[in-house]
Amino acid sequence: MSELSLGDLKINQLGYVYKDIKKQAKILEEKLGLPKFAFLENKPTKYKYRGKESIVQTMIGFSRSLNVQIELIQLIEGECIFKEFIDAGKEGLHHFGVYVDDVDTLIKTYKEKGYEVVHEGVTAGVQKIAYIDTYEDFGAYIEFQQTRKRGKRNKK
Repeated sequence: MSELSLGDLKINQLGYVYKDIKKQAKILEEKLGLPKFAFLENKPTKYKYRGKESIVQTMIGFSRSLNVQIELIQLIEGECIFKEFIDAGKEGLHHFGVYVDDVDTLIKTYKEKGYEVVHEGVTAGVQKIAYIDTYEDFGAYIEFQQTRKRGKRNKK
């Protein structure tokens, strides 16, 4: 299987949240054979988290498995969906990332289904993101990502 899907949306990314992503990356590389992770520290960025403005900074690690990006996220500071996850005593799979052409249309569609946007904003100045709270029904959040620089995307 080289592609994951969620209904008619292709899952492009598996997002994991850990307290120490470098330690976790080493485990994934050595024990599971994932390609070496590349790391970057994001600048503090303004997001909307549960209706309030918040400044968030993270460190991110990226690798790939077949056609799916593996993303490791470590919170440095800020009130956000990642802090909420860690504060609840959780680490591990956090969200499924889906690259789309129109985040706003999908937000509207998911709101009509009764889901809320819990975290949204623009990452690195070019990528609009929105996390939909599907956790109770699905066991993970869905993150819609809209970037002009991507190749193939879901059309929704």
